[in-house]
Amino acid sequence: MNTEQCLTEYYKTKGFNIFKSAEYAQSNILNFVEFANRNILEAKKSNTSFLFSNVTKDIVEVNTEYYIIKEIHKKLLAMEWRDFEFLSSTILEFCFGAFDVKTSQASSDGGVDFEGKLPVYSTLAKDLYGIIEVYGQSKKYTGNVGIYDIKSFVAFANSKKRNYVHPAQLFMYFTTSDFANNSVKELAENGFIGLSGFQLATLIYKHKQILTDKSEIINEIIN
Repeated sequence: MNTEQCLTEYYKTKGFNIFKSAEYAQSNILNFVEFANRNILEAKKSNTSFLFSNVTKDIVEVNTEYYIIKEIHKKLLAMEWRDFEFLSSTILEFCFGAFDVKTSQASSDGGVDFEGKLPVYSTLAKDLYGIIEVYGQSKKYTGNVGIYDIKSFVAFANSKKRNYVHPAQLFMYFTTSDFANNSVKELAENGFIGLSGFQLATLIYKHKQILTDKSEIINEIIN
């Protein structure tokens, strides 16, 4: 698509809220190119999808996968909280290669909603040299996950420490929505992995071939 045409159509319809800041770029194509490419780069860093795959002053390439992933995210937001916990376990097992994956009891999860073990293999021989214990929390939210939610999870993580024993552990926080800025900082400072709803939707899309065979819940989301 011609870049100028793209901007003109956007200006007419204002169909994508994420591009409110691009209205200014209607009269300045270079500003729009910089804006779009910055967002493309940020999307790649966070392992998500973006509306455009490439933007120059002449041509805009639309990323058709974006609309599919956006629809998957929409279904994540609409699903039941318990289904989201089971989905989180499925993602841990089949997207990250964990084993002994469990979904906690709904009434007494004690701060963990799903857990499993990540194997540590040698590169070529695939010999097993150890495991990493994984503990995760999954929250179906509409608003951003706040700092107190993450601090509570950090407190849970601290409770998993064992006297005089230092098992390799990883803590993950999945949400259907997104994280507040201070929550992202808190996750990073503690070495936790936080995945937003759109990141999870992108992950599901990229692994759709195996996931549709392994999970009825994900099969419904993708199809």
